[in-house]
Amino acid sequence: MTRRFGRLPPLTSLEGFEAAARLKSFSLAADELNITQSAVSHQIRALEAFFGIDLFNRVGRSVELTVAGEDFLDCTTKALATIAQGKRRINFFDRPGSVVWGASSAFASKWLLPRYTKLKQRIPDIQPWLFTHEDTYELDAQDVDLAIWYGDGDWAGVSATKLFHDHLSPLYSQTTLSKKYIPKKPKDLLNCPLLHDERTDDWLSWFHIMGIEAESVVDGPVFSDPSLLLDSAMYGQGIALGSLFLAHDLIERGLLHQPFKKTIESEQAYYLVHTERQNLRPSVAAAKEWLLEEVASMSALI
Repeated sequence: MTRRFGRLPPLTSLEGFEAAARLKSFSLAADELNITQSAVSHQIRALEAFFGIDLFNRVGRSVELTVAGEDFLDCTTKALATIAQGKRRINFFDRPGSVVWGASSAFASKWLLPRYTKLKQRIPDIQPWLFTHEDTYELDAQDVDLAIWYGDGDWAGVSATKLFHDHLSPLYSQTTLSKKYIPKKPKDLLNCPLLHDERTDDWLSWFHIMGIEAESVVDGPVFSDPSLLLDSAMYGQGIALGSLFLAHDLIERGLLHQPFKKTIESEQAYYLVHTERQNLRPSVAAAKEWLLEEVASMSALI
């Protein structure tokens, strides 16, 4: 029977080759791999004998890749990275409750973390691992099982399930905001200290849907992190146009107050994503089911 991958080079030599090529030294490669220099040299000779071509030019005590060596290094690095990733994923099977979540810092701190107790009650043996990142990324590269991304849902190579559109509304602290700035009607906000984030749905948009003329509402602090925007509002530093989903628990606890019911619904939405080809481990499948149910019950309240 023909081998599926053909005749492969000696795989035990690949790690030594990659280290020597990257470090441009057999001795440094030996130190990194904790083997002898002669062992590294033997691995390189085995590869060169297999291909029948030199992979390195020996220049004094240093080495440099040949053109063929440079080409093979690219393939070797990718292959070793894939194997290393597979090893990390296999390790998760020693922790059957492991689930690696990926989310923005704001979503993680204001939505996921407050619900950790509920998650543990639903899946007692779960061992969550939280990876925070503000943009989209290669899920495989970060070993992320389930990620929550904000956008239009059009991402190649992932399965995306819409969770919810965001709803933005004025929010402030009734206990820490100066009494002179507490608004009684929407137009009062024009004379209040306003807090901003980097969303396209901004204060000007909110005043517009309220039918209030506002030429400029750009004064005040600006936050790239919606979570810090809500924190600033809690400290009484101004009034935020904040996410009702992220602020839900803070509003329930009386730390933030929503004075007016009118909201802006964002064009983009939060999505639960995972790689299309991923076979969900039992703990990951259970965590996904829990999150979808939690979102559904919360959406009915907003």
